[in-house]
Amino acid sequence: MRAIGLVLFFCAVYIMADPIPDRFFGRFKIDRSENFDEFLSGKGVGFFARQIIKLASVTKELTKGSYPGSYTLENLSWKKNVRYDFLLGEPFSGEALDSTEFEITFTFEDGEVTEHHARHDNPDITTETYHYTMSADNKELIMKMTNNGITCKRYFKRQHS
Repeated sequence: MRAIGLVLFFCAVYIMADPIPDRFFGRFKIDRSENFDEFLSGKGVGFFARQIIKLASVTKELTKGSYPGSYTLENLSWKKNVRYDFLLGEPFSGEALDSTEFEITFTFEDGEVTEHHARHDNPDITTETYHYTMSADNKELIMKMTNNGITCKRYFKRQHS
């Protein structure tokens, strides 16, 4: 009986949420950034740490999960790999590349995937939301972030297997 309840729950979540379109799925490697140094500086990241962060190669891979309505986002870097298995609109605990613990929620609305982070140790003050869109030719994943009035964009080129 419990198994039937779980199946019904996942089916309801899948039906209620707009699914992420196929154009978002794939492996994307960082290509370039706009205003990223200013964005990091506005967050209080020091000069030397900013230089290291800007040089880091990051790859994002978004795939469908193992059951309907589930997804996986992997952030791959030389320092650390982070994997998020999620349902749209369902908060979960996760760790960022800098090892900070967050409550994370993904949504999809109006052609945009959002990834919202609220710190476990300070949820009211230090929240971040990443907005992902696709380029018109579906060859780039574009991530937009804003903090303290400073907006930056990071462009990730689609990698072919």
